[in-house]
Amino acid sequence: MRTIIGLSHAMRKLATWWVLAVTAGVFVVFAVAFFATSLPFSIAHVTSLCGAPPPDVRFYTSADEVTQFLTGCGEAGRAAYRDLQVADLFYPAVSGLFLASALAVVLVRISRPGSPVIALAALPLLGSAFDYLENIAAWSALSAFPGSTDTATSLLGVASIAKQAVSWASWLLLLIAVGCLLTRVLRQRHQDSKGRQPSATGPAAAPYPQSVTRSLVTTNRDRR
Repeated sequence: MRTIIGLSHAMRKLATWWVLAVTAGVFVVFAVAFFATSLPFSIAHVTSLCGAPPPDVRFYTSADEVTQFLTGCGEAGRAAYRDLQVADLFYPAVSGLFLASALAVVLVRISRPGSPVIALAALPLLGSAFDYLENIAAWSALSAFPGSTDTATSLLGVASIAKQAVSWASWLLLLIAVGCLLTRVLRQRHQDSKGRQPSATGPAAAPYPQSVTRSLVTTNRDRR
């Protein structure tokens, strides 16, 4: 329980708009560089030299498939894959902090004050840990190639599965939390709009004051 409470306090520090804005900006820069450019460390550059996507972006890669990938890369491809690993020293931390901050911002708004549910915002950081484990295995495989890399390549595949599973779970949790927040906001707005509607017994339907009523009766008598 102490661990959960400690995580809750730590995640609340990430539940601010400025932290979310900064981490989102850095995350977008890294994501574009990795996935939408042809820079020397980009996914596209490594794929073009190696003839296949790197194990880092696959759900699972067996030990034999990792060896085949490194063999097919050649010297130039392995150098590019090494550059990718250097750049990937920062991406797991950036992506993990961004997603954790996004979750914290939303969870703190749909939970009770002091609720430990905000500790769930730490889930993306677990994905980052698996990502770094994957990177360690990739470095080991690169360093040992063309020697025996069974341990490293096997670990690479297992770490990839864990990273992908936790990452998808984190994004799914964020989508569910955002859906809950939007539902709460729309429901509150609906209740507020109903509260502002004029009542049927309001001023428009109120009877005349007694003094006005007497004046009208007197006027009618005079006309007769």
